[in-house]
Amino acid sequence: MTPPANRPGLMAIAFLGSWTWAIAYGLAYPNLDPYHDMLESFAWSQTFEWGTFKHPPLFAWVTGVWFTLFPRGELSFKLLAYTNVAVGLLGVAALARAYGMAAHARQVMLLLLICLPYTTLAAKFNANTQLLSVWPWTAAALIHSMTTEGKRAWVWSTCLGLLAALCMLAKYFSGVFLVALAVVALVHPQGKRWMRTALPWWSLALCSLALAPHAWWLHSRGFVLMRYALDQGGGLTDWSQLWEFAVLPLVYWLPGWWLCAAVFAWSAPVGQRLRRWLSLLLRAWYPQGWNDSLFWLVLTPWALSLAFGLAGVVALSSPWAIPLGFAFPLLWLRNLTRTCGPHEATQAASRLDRRSLHLGVLAVVLSGGAVLGISQALQGSTAYYRPTGEAARAIAQSWLERHSRVALGWSTGAWPDTAMMAFYASPTIRALPYAPDSAAAAVAPHAAWPAQGGVWIC
Repeated sequence: MTPPANRPGLMAIAFLGSWTWAIAYGLAYPNLDPYHDMLESFAWSQTFEWGTFKHPPLFAWVTGVWFTLFPRGELSFKLLAYTNVAVGLLGVAALARAYGMAAHARQVMLLLLICLPYTTLAAKFNANTQLLSVWPWTAAALIHSMTTEGKRAWVWSTCLGLLAALCMLAKYFSGVFLVALAVVALVHPQGKRWMRTALPWWSLALCSLALAPHAWWLHSRGFVLMRYALDQGGGLTDWSQLWEFAVLPLVYWLPGWWLCAAVFAWSAPVGQRLRRWLSLLLRAWYPQGWNDSLFWLVLTPWALSLAFGLAGVVALSSPWAIPLGFAFPLLWLRNLTRTCGPHEATQAASRLDRRSLHLGVLAVVLSGGAVLGISQALQGSTAYYRPTGEAARAIAQSWLERHSRVALGWSTGAWPDTAMMAFYASPTIRALPYAPDSAAAAVAPHAAWPAQGGVWIC
């Protein structure tokens, strides 16, 4: 194995790996996402609110803090998206330590860094990708709270309550994850003892207290956000979306799953490697009895999502699968280590820890981003050349020339395109929701609009 002193540290893996993807994505796709989710989060970050007419507010708060510290720009926004990934990876490492698998923390992070939710899908920072950072830390806080004693247990229980609130403030879909944590607590060997203490009730009280301002905000606006969330289901079961969501987690984590089984299968004789690999692909998912809390942590959010989709409560959207598999590699490595034994596990870890592998992956990612960017530029790709920033600055300059005595204070129009004025031209231009939208009007009524001049983006 690689000597410990020469192994890359957890912080180095998390941030170097994530930021490499940020740079590669910046080269391949110099504009923000074509659906304007990131512009939307910037628009909502202009003022501190306890909610929006579509989503809870956490990702808007994070965006606001980020651009208070860093300049506005596409690359800066991508760095935010992948810093969110790095924070999530460190949360997965904390979860590995909580399960007594600290030796596997590095390998888990490396496997996640080749899976789609932590690489290509993470580039668009929105409510879905925000969960990549908060879910792992919340799960780690629960396990640590149940398995530590004294002051440390109280510290982790405090973190659990506050992090659970952040999960809900990121996206209501986190409800299935919190139910999964309750299942984990019920089946964990230390769970029943933990529930007889004050710790879980302290966590619950903190979570409720932290969510109270958001609950009041919802009440004062006629639960507009809840209506928006429920409208996404329609009471009908969409079978095509249901089947798609059933297999998406496997597709999203396919590269890590295949590689994990491959590094263990490589110890077999050459002629038996393929058969061994196929066998390990299945064994990677096996539960270790009914009280296997790690297995239930992996399975429950996925199964509950499908149950809600089957009942027609929601129409399952493919981006909702993005946060589901943060613990998948931890389950794979635990199962395959037990299946193959300590010697094969040591060899597998050594293969994943090779510096040449790390540097090779980083080189492929960066060169791939550059090649894709050049290819799009030569082909005249509309997405590559979309002049959103130039358009916003041209509009602001035109306003200045025509109305030099009136400040340009707001922009509205087709939401969230209108936010381009605030992001690219001036952050003092308030992006306002599309006026005829009844849900938006309930949150930001016209009476609250700034008194300065404004533009309507068509």
